[in-house]
Formats: sequence, structure tokens, C-alpha cells
Amino acid sequence: MSLSGSVNAFGKAAMLAAALLFAGCATWTFTPLRESHFVNVDAERLHVEYGREKRTETLANGIVCTYEGKVRLTLPDGKRIVLYQTLTTSGIRYHSSDKQYEFIEKAPYCVLRHQGRVIFEGIFRRQ
Repeated sequence: MSLSGSVNAFGKAAMLAAALLFAGCATWTFTPLRESHFVNVDAERLHVEYGREKRTETLANGIVCTYEGKVRLTLPDGKRIVLYQTLTTSGIRYHSSDKQYEFIEKAPYCVLRHQGRVIFEGIFRRQ
């Protein structure tokens, strides 16, 4: 391997490490304001922590929307993801920064989708 090849490989490794670090920062800096739990028909629980982070989103028609809500979900398998509030016609809707996950909460009901497929559907559970 040449010197330029090893420098290039080192640069790629450093960029990958930085990307992984910053991807995890969303959950590290999360300060929950409140939390709730949802349960599905299989008695699996979805833990939801609500937080605040101001961000803007530009819609396809050029309108700029400002949101302050975000959630951190702990899935039944223990995986944690952070989603950000976005536009919806009713209820409250959140999506991940890569738009792979979508969480909709409407009254006592919630649905979580991954790549458009429902992976959790449940109702609010009192503590």
C-alpha cells in the first residue's frame, strides 16, 4: 500500500468514526420533559420520551415550517431512536432524520412505521 493509499484509508476511517459519533449524539443530548408508554396486543411496550429541539423544515412548495418537538423511542427490542416533529393533518407526527422511521400519536393510539411498514401499533398505558 502506498503512502497516499494509507492516508486515504485513514481519512475514510476517521470520517466513519466521526459520523458514528455524531449519529449517537442525538440520544446522548436528549433531555426528556415527560414520558409515556404504549402497549400492543402482544403486551410489548413502546417507551416514549418527549423532548424539545428547535429545527426548521422547508416543504416542497417552499414554505418553511419551524418545529420544537422531538421524541426518543425505546422499542420493545431495546433499540432507541430519536425522531423529530413534522407536519401532519391531525395528531402528532415525528420522523427520523433519514425519514426511515415515522411515529404518529393520535389521542390514546400510536403507530410506528419503519420504511412504510407498521412495526408497532398500540394504545396509551397508564403507569
